[in-house]
Amino acid sequence: MLVDLEVAMLDCVVVGAGLAGLCAATKLTEAGRDVVVLEARDRVGGRLENVVVEGVPLEMGGQWISPQHERMCELVDRFGLTCVDPTDGEIVVRVGGSSRKVPTSNEIEEHLSPFEMADLGQGLLRFRRLAERVVKDAAWADANSKWLDQEVSTWAATNLRTPGAREWFANVYDSAMGVSAAESTLLEGLQRVNNGVDMESLIAVNGGVKQQRVAGGVVQVCDRLAEALGEAVRLGAVVTAIEQGSEGVTVTLADGSTVEAREVIITLPPRLVSRIAFTPLLPGWRSELAEKVPAGNVIKAALVFESPWWRRAGLSGQLGSDEGAMRVIFDNSGPVDKHGVLMGFFEGDSSIGKRSQFLRQRAMEETIKTAFGAGHPAAIAYVDRDWYREEYTGGCHGAHFAPGVWTTSGPALAAAEGRVHFAGAEYASKYNGYMEGAVRSGEQVAEQLLA
Repeated sequence: MLVDLEVAMLDCVVVGAGLAGLCAATKLTEAGRDVVVLEARDRVGGRLENVVVEGVPLEMGGQWISPQHERMCELVDRFGLTCVDPTDGEIVVRVGGSSRKVPTSNEIEEHLSPFEMADLGQGLLRFRRLAERVVKDAAWADANSKWLDQEVSTWAATNLRTPGAREWFANVYDSAMGVSAAESTLLEGLQRVNNGVDMESLIAVNGGVKQQRVAGGVVQVCDRLAEALGEAVRLGAVVTAIEQGSEGVTVTLADGSTVEAREVIITLPPRLVSRIAFTPLLPGWRSELAEKVPAGNVIKAALVFESPWWRRAGLSGQLGSDEGAMRVIFDNSGPVDKHGVLMGFFEGDSSIGKRSQFLRQRAMEETIKTAFGAGHPAAIAYVDRDWYREEYTGGCHGAHFAPGVWTTSGPALAAAEGRVHFAGAEYASKYNGYMEGAVRSGEQVAEQLLA
């Protein structure tokens, strides 16, 4: 649908052509509304992106979905896309400078994301290290006796970042110890670990996790949605100001042009919203709250090999480590292509982003050598994406809500301000921070406008 931005009073302007924006625009358009999507980048997808290296499509943004992500699965099916299952094989776990191989397990009934699994694995490693300290440093244990008297569940809530990881930590603890994490003190739990209870043996960081990737990249979902919307999607359209009036809104672009509509949906992360000049001003608490939900500092990196050599060694290509610049690695090879791809994350260390791409490649190669052993073939290509330095993203994977922030202020953050509405993964009431959350949030806001 071709929309004349100069003369038309549109029903809605959508700012951002990621999953939330495209899904909101699709639902409104299918209901007969006049909509335009304004995207600052020269592509759609937002935090979903593909690059092609050596003929291999590499996903540099979000990539995993699970059967629980119903709307994402429906979109994948709608566009005739196929999914790739996780790679079978042993997982390498590095603790305290030494590596061990852990067989995959199908005992996990809940479908945790790879990030939740990595969080859980690192939480278990912290727990074991703490148990060792209690034994080796009696003076420290005595000085921190009150702290050690807290419940294990309280410790887990502080040291594990994701709800899924906290839930599974409690499940594993209950199974291993025979007592609830909410009914055991931290010291009691650590003593049980020192008595030989191996919580890690009850879990693997892959196996029963039914996380899947979309063959060719999940960004294809955004591409197909944008194709259906046609010229209603405008690329290179940077929104600088939004003015609300009694009849609608006026959206001003960086080139000085304006778009008028009855409503506007903003799908930017909370911190990026503050770059837009609003008239009248949005409540001050919104900016203050946005500062409390910063996006993660993540560089996603990929090494391309002639073949997935790790599979011949019975390895899944997956690594979980408690130290180093890169602590998690996954097999991102395609289902058909002969090339092998290992993907990992540099997380949280701002100094990594200041290094050259060559040095980041060396750091990833060293991590793989340390974890999987020397003697493997050399990589033929390396690529990475520093999402923290992306102008129209400002960080990944998603916003980090400090403890209690979402439960106390999240609903208010997602609430509309007059004719200005908000949608996206950070505003979702369910699957917050996930692609599924972005889809649901965008569609929910669209439904509210239609109602």
